[in-house]
Amino acid sequence: MEETGALRARLNEWARKPEWSLLIDYELPQKPTARWCRRIRQRGEQMLRILRFDCSRYLNQPWQAGLKHVDHVPEARPLLMWGEGYEREFVREACEGAKRSLQAHPEFVPVLVTDVADFVFFSRLGWLVEYLPRLSREGDSYRDRKRRHLAWCYRHALAIPLSAGLGSRAEWDELLRSGGR
Repeated sequence: MEETGALRARLNEWARKPEWSLLIDYELPQKPTARWCRRIRQRGEQMLRILRFDCSRYLNQPWQAGLKHVDHVPEARPLLMWGEGYEREFVREACEGAKRSLQAHPEFVPVLVTDVADFVFFSRLGWLVEYLPRLSREGDSYRDRKRRHLAWCYRHALAIPLSAGLGSRAEWDELLRSGGR
């Protein structure tokens, strides 16, 4: 519970002020409509966001965490499992434990944040994986920027440390009942 509280506090701090350039760079494209007047309006709204005039509606949109090819409850809430700084075997064991525990909780869509590049294993999980690359010293600023961006994108998600996957079923259920960040 202490580790979870510290993680949630750190994520809240990172999410307070999103970096606008990253929000625009990673904005999900909208499907163009058939009507030409609506397409022009979409382009205009996009330009306003780039120029920072149309921020409020964009900042209040929820980030979608479900994968198209994985079945989940439509109103499922994202469960952000932060697993940064762990070794590959630890991440695998914790993910397997979390997957078993999540079978009893279809109301959550798991999202893994990790710096471990084990994409074959992750694809078998059927979870959305947000990768934080380990770069050189110069890449640390990008990593920090991406952490803040992910914290903002998943600001409404329930956040738990990945190590919770190694806990007992009772501990897991307590973390999920503990609510939002």
